[in-house]
Amino acid sequence: MIKLPEDVSQAPSLEIAADRLGQILGLQKPAPLDATQRALDNPLYARALLTARKMPAVLWQLLVAPETVNIAPLAGIERKPPPASNLQIMAKAAAATLKWGAEGLKHAEPWVIERRLAACSRCEFQTEAPDTLIYRGAKVVVGKDAKICEQCDCLTNTKAALAIEHCPAKDLANPELSRWQEPWVDTAKLSKWPWR
Repeated sequence: MIKLPEDVSQAPSLEIAADRLGQILGLQKPAPLDATQRALDNPLYARALLTARKMPAVLWQLLVAPETVNIAPLAGIERKPPPASNLQIMAKAAAATLKWGAEGLKHAEPWVIERRLAACSRCEFQTEAPDTLIYRGAKVVVGKDAKICEQCDCLTNTKAALAIEHCPAKDLANPELSRWQEPWVDTAKLSKWPWR
């Protein structure tokens, strides 16, 4: 896992962090202060900088105009899957409900739900539910402010409450864990149906 070295992340001042980051990136001067601050605040941006250090044109773009560069591939983030159809979402929801029933309708503990939802709220994959028929219906049940995960199309507040569910995204700092800080499970390989 690529991340900022401690002598950058734990530097006593922004200027010292910028000087050290400039050295690491192979610059002949300190990194720009705004880029250094962004790297300290955003692990994805920091990872993209460190990955791009052997690509001078990309590194330059990241340093002077980071909003023009798609950092996801540089940061090792997989592309978002294409949106699922209403039928696909209904099938996934039905399968999850059946599986939940087969497992005894267990809810996660309140503190687990709280931790999971906090992780979802910080995650770049959580977004507003799109204005589609299936999500309009779901908003009637779960509330108008329903959010979904773009990795799995699930309603995050519903998924987080079910004990049997798993976050599909790996933690950026520790790929052994999910974003929920639970052991990561390749959800694509899990059986979707309770009778298998």
